[in-house]
Amino acid sequence: MTTTSDHGAAGSARLRGLRQIRAVTALALRDRLTLVGVVAAAMVAMGALTGALWPPLQDTLVALPANFTDSIGKLLAGADMTTPAGWMNAEMVSLVVPGGLIAVAILSASKAICGEEQSKTVGVLLSLPLSRSAFLAAKTAAMIVHVLLATLGVAAGLIIGDVIGGLGIDASGVFGTCAHSALLAMLFGAVAVLIAALTGDGRLASTIPAALAVLAFALNAFLPLSDSLAGFTKVSPWYYFAGSNPLVNGANYADLSILLVTAIMLCALAFPIYLRRDLAG
Repeated sequence: MTTTSDHGAAGSARLRGLRQIRAVTALALRDRLTLVGVVAAAMVAMGALTGALWPPLQDTLVALPANFTDSIGKLLAGADMTTPAGWMNAEMVSLVVPGGLIAVAILSASKAICGEEQSKTVGVLLSLPLSRSAFLAAKTAAMIVHVLLATLGVAAGLIIGDVIGGLGIDASGVFGTCAHSALLAMLFGAVAVLIAALTGDGRLASTIPAALAVLAFALNAFLPLSDSLAGFTKVSPWYYFAGSNPLVNGANYADLSILLVTAIMLCALAFPIYLRRDLAG
């Protein structure tokens, strides 16, 4: 027969567990705040610089040969050097923004999960009222928050660049760019979570997602150069980041859904793997 004291003990245990989860998440957040701050500041500076360069370079860029600008546009989706938004796409959004956010996501996930094993502290944490699944969820949540914080720098950079250069970027373009960039980064962060859960090796959890991100970019950039291969760009996550040109057209919710569902599936796959693996430390 269950007594009131039994319910009280169970409730107290759950409360302690939630406190431990929050503590682990908070610790993981603090560990990478310097990286997040550097990336966010770089995005603000890049946005301001790109905006400032448009007015003095506008006439020169508009006069560029059409075959040159078309080639840039094929390599970097939305990068039309002759328009203000295209200039921002070419100089910042097409590569710098996703590259910075992906770096934050991968390093956050790989260091947070594998670092505990490598420093031999994971055993101490799991000896607390904290399950493996809660531990992994806390580290994954920290990665997501890190990406969102860095994305605030992207938004600030786009807004400041627009104000300085008069680029005509509206709120939907800023939101769309930030949403697509953040979810692309979280997808590769989810790959890092999966590799970290599978191997516990920080180097593999960093290099494999980074290599996949470079491959995805290359597929999206070079396959469109061939008419017969252009359709295969849809296998690249980068297509769902850049294909709809969110800086100009705003968020594409179908593309965002694909990125989100893929990231969730990768993270979900990591949990049963992590529960079964022998942990070091």
